[in-house]
Amino acid sequence: MSFLDDLLAGGPGYRVRQMPDGASFQPSDASDEALAAFQSVVAQIRANEGDGYDIFQMHRSSDRGGNMVDRILITIDDDQRPLIA
Repeated sequence: MSFLDDLLAGGPGYRVRQMPDGASFQPSDASDEALAAFQSVVAQIRANEGDGYDIFQMHRSSDRGGNMVDRILITIDDDQRPLIA
């Protein structure tokens, strides 16, 4: 299984919403702890960019300090797109 497959399957600390041409990722809840934990997911997504997807947008939290990302959107390469029912 590729990193993208694992990422799209979801995991502890973040939520995934799949779309026909990509996906969005957010912390599991609105707590400061969840946002802080989500930064490791953001780092992994950034480190693996180009492996079947590209980062479209990273949204930085405007109501918390530290310049933390609270949502990240990716576009998935045509040959990597899962079938979404």
